[in-house]
Amino acid sequence: MPRRRKLQEFTELPQFELDPKSIRMLSLPFCSRNQVVLLGRFEPASQEPVHLGMLQPNEELVHALAVRWARPVVPVYLNQYEINKALDVGFGTAEARRGEAGYVLDLATKPASAESNATELVNDMLLQAVAQRASDLHLECYPHDIDVRLRIDGLLHQVLTHVTPENLGQVTNRLKIMADLDIVEHRNPQDGRFRALIVDGEREHAVDFRVAVLPGPHGEDVVLRVLDTSFGLFGIDELGMSPETAARFKAVLSNPEGTIVVTGPTGSGKTVTLYSALHVLNDDTNKILTAEDPIEHYMPKVNQKQTSSTLTMADLARAFLRQDPDVILIGEVRDEETAEVAMKAATTGHLVLTTLHTADAVGAIPRLRSLALEDNEIADALLVVVAQRLARRICKHCSEETEVTHDQRRLLGPLAEGLVPRRGRGCEHCRDTGSLGRIGIFELLLIDEDLQDTIARGASTSELRSFLRRRGTPTLLDDALDKVRGGTIALDELIRVIPYRQLLAAREAER
Repeated sequence: MPRRRKLQEFTELPQFELDPKSIRMLSLPFCSRNQVVLLGRFEPASQEPVHLGMLQPNEELVHALAVRWARPVVPVYLNQYEINKALDVGFGTAEARRGEAGYVLDLATKPASAESNATELVNDMLLQAVAQRASDLHLECYPHDIDVRLRIDGLLHQVLTHVTPENLGQVTNRLKIMADLDIVEHRNPQDGRFRALIVDGEREHAVDFRVAVLPGPHGEDVVLRVLDTSFGLFGIDELGMSPETAARFKAVLSNPEGTIVVTGPTGSGKTVTLYSALHVLNDDTNKILTAEDPIEHYMPKVNQKQTSSTLTMADLARAFLRQDPDVILIGEVRDEETAEVAMKAATTGHLVLTTLHTADAVGAIPRLRSLALEDNEIADALLVVVAQRLARRICKHCSEETEVTHDQRRLLGPLAEGLVPRRGRGCEHCRDTGSLGRIGIFELLLIDEDLQDTIARGASTSELRSFLRRRGTPTLLDDALDKVRGGTIALDELIRVIPYRQLLAAREAER
């Protein structure tokens, strides 16, 4: 435990310099959530103590920031007015921030009832989604019923609302109006977005909602992606990588050129990993340009661009090369044109970060080949491939030891030997689900000289897998098994998130 220190009794804010750029070293959601603000001018190369204005003592936070910045952090007492005033210098006034959000929703609002109008019903759904940490909200139409479900920690859960077939049209129109969509259009899909300011007592934070409307025979289904900015960005050490994997990944980020590819299915956390990498790279020495579809999290001092019907990933990436960038993020390599531009950038002095949809890290090689890239181009440009999944964490409040079941043992075979798994029994903290939050499962494939040569000579996917197996390269399954042994995830969760073919191949290899 860090040594406990007293807060400096100090309430004269003008005695500290308020530097907007330095204040933004910590994100607004982070500052609002923890009621802190950075005081004085932050010089990255200096070892001088950093003064942190705080409303309440928080030794763990002070220690964490001291480790993050590798320098002393001195806590300073400020009252609520002074903290808000300092944040206004860095991020604009609260009134201006409210103006950026199209809607204001208060978590203290009374729940909607059967007599509520469409606006109240929509607000109630949105507030439930935010309060329960949902990543998506689904409004689904059936012949005689309407379902509203929230995706929480990767799984859908039914929630109680007063949306019915009778008021569905009004509710859908309300969502369309908020997302600036055409309320007359009922035959074609539509996509939009809006921002809401969520008020939680004295704290406020913005939440972006991406809206997708899909017509059907019983009405229009609506799915909203919930992008809560109060969660902020994760550091690489917070993603769930083992210390060894995190260290290797961070070391790769120091390369001046090459391609870093993150793979996995939709919803596996690829964007979070890329943003975590950008957070490391985002300093005064690098110019960073991103091509995204859409922009999911706005980062200070990063030049983020969004694709459109007339501006593709390849168009943006090609234009970036004329902007003297150091780092380029391409949201996803989907076609031959984007792949060609990405590889060109990676071999002409730029660090390129991007994603692919493949089952594991090795699968990135044949996927890039299918995009008309030559073997030597792939071998020259690739630095590392990170494959990942998101698994539900066992709720620490109700975690208990359990046994490997007959079905689990039959599926895993020798892999189950010696396992003493845990599970969540279910409690009020996890809404009786047994899980609370998610953690990444990772596989990191470093492209060293031996692997470069193997790729360049056109080795098949099976040959690449055999090569890596002989070298003992850890897989997604290995990382998941480590997390089962550590009591972080349940064995059922391993079986749910690890590709079935990988389970079978590993089981046979152990026989």
